[in-house]
Amino acid sequence: MIDREGRVVFGSFLAFVLLVACSVVVERQTGIALRERPLVSFLLVGGVAIALPQLYLAYTETGTRSRTRLRFAAVTTAVFAVAFADDAAGVRYLLLATIGTGTLLGLLCYEALSGYRAVSDDVSFDLQNR
Repeated sequence: MIDREGRVVFGSFLAFVLLVACSVVVERQTGIALRERPLVSFLLVGGVAIALPQLYLAYTETGTRSRTRLRFAAVTTAVFAVAFADDAAGVRYLLLATIGTGTLLGLLCYEALSGYRAVSDDVSFDLQNR
């Protein structure tokens, strides 16, 4: 029996495969290729196949596993954004580079805030017990 995590990841992979198959059909019918659209390709690969299931699982879980899932989603999103920005030009390049940079900056802020909260929970300014 497949556990919940396996079902979510498998479901996102199945959605990815179906979307790629539909894009092949659209390419044959209209001549519009998915590989010519790096922003759409990035959203399909980086979003549907990788980041979306990890973010869903992080949202529904608590603890260190959810933090690990957020880190994984952020780093892989940034890596795929940079990889797809290589094929883009103009505004699409800028948008993909901004997504990659923003994702890493968001992860940095999230880690800093989590560290601050962990330290501030341990510090007490109670002067009555001196």
